[in-house]
Amino acid sequence: MEITFWAMFNQMLGLFALLLIGYSMNRLGLLPDHTEEVVSKLVTQLFLPALTIYTFMDQCTVENLRTYGSWVLYGIIFLGASMLLAVLLAKLMAGKNHYLEGIYRYVLAFPNTGGVGTPVVLALFGTAGLFQYQLFQLLNGIATYGWGIVQMIPNPPARKWTDHLKNICNPAFVSTVIGAILGLTGAARFLPPVVPTTLKSIGGAYSVMAMLLVGFVLGDYKVKEMVSGRPFYMVSFLRLLAIPCLYLTVLHLLHAPQMLCVMTCLVYACPCGMNTVVYPAAYGQDTRPGASMILISSALSMVTIPCIYMLL
Repeated sequence: MEITFWAMFNQMLGLFALLLIGYSMNRLGLLPDHTEEVVSKLVTQLFLPALTIYTFMDQCTVENLRTYGSWVLYGIIFLGASMLLAVLLAKLMAGKNHYLEGIYRYVLAFPNTGGVGTPVVLALFGTAGLFQYQLFQLLNGIATYGWGIVQMIPNPPARKWTDHLKNICNPAFVSTVIGAILGLTGAARFLPPVVPTTLKSIGGAYSVMAMLLVGFVLGDYKVKEMVSGRPFYMVSFLRLLAIPCLYLTVLHLLHAPQMLCVMTCLVYACPCGMNTVVYPAAYGQDTRPGASMILISSALSMVTIPCIYMLL
């Protein structure tokens, strides 16, 4: 048990160290303007898609789908439960503050699996584990852009269905489809060796750049301002402990495979994500609540994730 805890804790400590480096580089002014925009595009449009294509073309086989196909169903059930809980809990916590209610809905429904969960899974289980991880949360990306983002936009304007389709068909989703096709059809075997090698090399930069980006975003704020909001600690408690423990209890009662429990932990015990800052900023809203919850939950997750993982 002790070895398990410290193995996970060391992974979380390494990720948090990258976050602190990104934060420090921003506060010290070591990087030029628009760094956040450039790095964000690299992470979301290059590093993550390359990693996803490589993972799925290597792991998405008919045999693996037969083995782990039921995980998609578990993922859909927990996703629906998370969205329902988010709506109910956000209403109770925000009161008549509709802006905070939308932020809470997003935070409680969609953890930061990309910036925290994916690097941890890669470090502990490699691309085989990452395939299972992404299969479990296959529809989370669609729900994030189809429902989650809307919660943080003040009085969202009426949009055409093509606009929603464009959001859903983001690089992460498209790369999943491409990788799955290459893996299921066996076409990946006929690619020149330089293709998977290059994809693996580019994807290898994802973990480092994602955490540096989180830290750099937080560098726009003072730590004292971000840790002063009491409600944000309650949200972090729900995000990091209450919700994942509820799901793990259900899985335990169903005698689910332990690896499925691990993946559930590494999805729903993740801290709050950067979209709680990015999208409110784009619409001129107060970004401090999102920044506070990112910092508080990211710091606390260094202990909570290893603790939950140890209990498994």
